[in-house]
Amino acid sequence: MSAGRYSLLAEESGQQIGFGPPWNSEGVVGQRHAFPSGGMLAEAALAGRTQALEESVETLRESLRRNKEEIQLLKGSERDLQEKLKHLENSSRRNNLRILNILEGIEGLDLKKYIATLIKKVIPIDETEVEISIDIQRIHRDPFRRNPNIKKPQRILVNFPTYLLKEKILTKALDRGSLGGGKMKFEIRSDLSRITLNRQWELGKRLEELTFFGAVARLKFPANLRVMFNNKMYNIRDPAAADDI
Repeated sequence: MSAGRYSLLAEESGQQIGFGPPWNSEGVVGQRHAFPSGGMLAEAALAGRTQALEESVETLRESLRRNKEEIQLLKGSERDLQEKLKHLENSSRRNNLRILNILEGIEGLDLKKYIATLIKKVIPIDETEVEISIDIQRIHRDPFRRNPNIKKPQRILVNFPTYLLKEKILTKALDRGSLGGGKMKFEIRSDLSRITLNRQWELGKRLEELTFFGAVARLKFPANLRVMFNNKMYNIRDPAAADDI
């Protein structure tokens, strides 16, 4: 059949028909090759784009999953660093005490001598105990006034050469309760960061609650609550964890 005849049949059937070589090496007439229609090409292209989009979405999901894991790791690292910074800050203040409500100017020219003498006066000394030698390494009034509307004397920060001496003075001051009297009434406290002081206060409330229910609890430096309850020992740093006892 001639090429013209094939073209005519193609037009009548609505198909696109191509031809191989008229004769192959064996003398057989070349076979007809049907080309895909425009609709088939569009469908194939759409399937390819859909597959590419699905692969892109899966890649994005995997990337999002990895990012979430990295964020969780970074949050954990941040919490650890914050705890270490708080520990370092509190350690740097380990030998310090704060003395509050000492009238400004009353110390004269020698604040160190005045505070050493004052502490020896108000700290009770047992008859069986060697008198405490009040050795002060550094001392100064806090230069920053937290609230200018409160007209209180600036607190005094005192650094002692050893933690043992600081703790002995603090313990005896707490046992004594009220220090001084009248306009000379003052307080002695640990020098801790505000975050630690707030946690210490919260743990103190938990200590009272647990003691009420029969637990044996003790607040340890700087802000840890050690609890014995139902023959189990708990070491609590987060006040909310006390609810699980």
